[in-house]
Amino acid sequence: MTDNIWQTAPLSTTIDHVLQRFHETHRQQAESILPLAEKVSRVHADKISADLLPLLQQMFAELESHMQKEERVLFPMIKNGMGSNAAMPVRMMMLEHDDHAAAIAQLLAITDNLTPPADACRSWNSLYAQLNEFVEDLQNHIKLENEILFPRALNE
Repeated sequence: MTDNIWQTAPLSTTIDHVLQRFHETHRQQAESILPLAEKVSRVHADKISADLLPLLQQMFAELESHMQKEERVLFPMIKNGMGSNAAMPVRMMMLEHDDHAAAIAQLLAITDNLTPPADACRSWNSLYAQLNEFVEDLQNHIKLENEILFPRALNE
């Protein structure tokens, strides 16, 4: 679905989309990416940034915490018609989105924009391909919430 649909879709439908398309996807991505990152970091410790695995562990832990706050506090407020009273939770989520964007920038910096070396093994190539998809999904997730869902919820 295009962003235009979310401009007019019921907020509860948009939230359900975020939960299914992004929250569940990010959880699946963590289950796949973290073990692969551990393997690649262990096998290629002499070539890969030592910061990669700790950064990914931190990113996914913070993302999980963030998603739980949305699921337990913010999204129920919006679904119950209390979005106009959610300025503080929205502000906190947007600050956390800024933190996620900073972590993405750090990830891109230490991985040469997710470009594996020419002699990278299949696992390393797979890791970077999955990370590329994760970064794109997370950026789209943040954009949908910051630019469409949150402003609409606050104005209802």
